[in-house]
Amino acid sequence: MAKSHIKNSFINIIIAIFVVFAITLYFYFLKFDGNITGFFRIGSILPISPFLNAENTLIYQGEIGYDGQQFLSLALDPFLQNPETINSLDHPVYRYRRILYPLVSYALALGNRSLIPYMMVIINAISIVLIVGLTNLYFKSDHVSKFQSLFTLCIPGVWMVLSLGTADLFSSVFLIASFYCYRYEKYKLTALFISLGCLTRETLLIVWFALFLTSLLQRKFKQIQYLLWALIPPIFWTVYISFLNLPGKVRVKDNFGFPFMGIINKLTNILTGGFSGRNLFEAYMFFILLLSFATIFIIYFKHRQPNFLMQIGNSFYGLMFVFSSITILGYYLDYSRVFMDVYFLLLLSINLTRIPYKTILFSASGIGSLAFLILHS
Repeated sequence: MAKSHIKNSFINIIIAIFVVFAITLYFYFLKFDGNITGFFRIGSILPISPFLNAENTLIYQGEIGYDGQQFLSLALDPFLQNPETINSLDHPVYRYRRILYPLVSYALALGNRSLIPYMMVIINAISIVLIVGLTNLYFKSDHVSKFQSLFTLCIPGVWMVLSLGTADLFSSVFLIASFYCYRYEKYKLTALFISLGCLTRETLLIVWFALFLTSLLQRKFKQIQYLLWALIPPIFWTVYISFLNLPGKVRVKDNFGFPFMGIINKLTNILTGGFSGRNLFEAYMFFILLLSFATIFIIYFKHRQPNFLMQIGNSFYGLMFVFSSITILGYYLDYSRVFMDVYFLLLLSINLTRIPYKTILFSASGIGSLAFLILHS
């Protein structure tokens, strides 16, 4: 059984490497004309990093840019040595809290700023392969399909994040690693990985709460102790940032509002948006996300014990979804990325029924991924 699992894991990883390598090259040569800065969706409205040459940078005219632009600016100057770096950030306090991805990129590139954009793309590409490998490990004691981890490649947000240079894939590696360690009672590693995840993207505090509440309900008091220790690095970093007197503020008010208002506004926009290809794709992606929330609950209802942590996490993300404003829910690139971890919770859910809920939903997600890869520009 062990040899068979190792063989299947190896095959899955090889397939993942091939697919990720091919799609990365597809983005680089066909979508971005061999310009690595294309991965970061740099707009013309905000100032670009002082360490970028505007003539050699792929800039989307008339656009404000995307989060990848902010991560790239930080990776080029993670210690904020050049004051112009702060000017290139839309919300410096908010952006600087997500330090791990740009800092690791800077470190692995040995501070070579010409290599940093490439390193950031490599980290995201490797993250996809790591997610496949970790998912294989998660299912090592279950009688599930040997190719189940390859559902990772069907998740639309995976390719969106790869093409936009954001930190979400890197943080999702820590999420899945922490869930794997929790399941197999590796208490210290569970705390370490979720702590690193919170330093990558502060929204992973949702996952920390899910782990904490699950530990409490399952009486894993030793795990609770380590989870409390895990909060020290993110808290320390937040306190440190407060002493820097950076301009800007944490953007909570714009992203969240009254419950269900964002969802109602989104559904209204879809229903009144006509039958254009863009609106139909928006509707498709939004309903795939809604079905993902529902499917996790259905699987949990049928198999409560092995999926308890997944349902707790799903509940917290569901609460976040309910309070999300149209700022997050208005565009598929935003909600597909912000709630990408919901797909990973579904991926880790153990379904032993004859109805292949996950296969059906991830197949539908794969259609969305193909449409994005082919049509997005």
